[in-house]
Amino acid sequence: MRSAMLQYETIFVAEPGMTDDEVDAVARAVEQSVGTAGGKVLKTEKWGKRRLAYPIDHKDEGIYVLMTLDCPQTHVRELDRRYRMNDRILRHLTVRVEDESQLGPSPMMKPRPADRDEPPVDLQAAP
Repeated sequence: MRSAMLQYETIFVAEPGMTDDEVDAVARAVEQSVGTAGGKVLKTEKWGKRRLAYPIDHKDEGIYVLMTLDCPQTHVRELDRRYRMNDRILRHLTVRVEDESQLGPSPMMKPRPADRDEPPVDLQAAP
């Protein structure tokens, strides 16, 4: 019997010294692993190099990649195992997407306001 397909978001933080090709290779490996399990990758967002909230392995930055998956529940453990085996992955997290509305573009991919010096909007003083 085949497991039901569920939707997940997985994010990994790669070492800051990795090239774009190396990061793409990790994302392709995840995609291939999910495909082998009968699932598919719905979306991949490369957020690029960002500052970490705290140092990990004496590194202050990491390369973030978010992927939305449609895969069997049983494959999530295998994904976790593969992340842990890769020494170039600093951190990872995979969560189940409960609501279809969460599957749109992430807030990280939305354009930033052109002028950050604008005064904050007061939501309490609506006309």
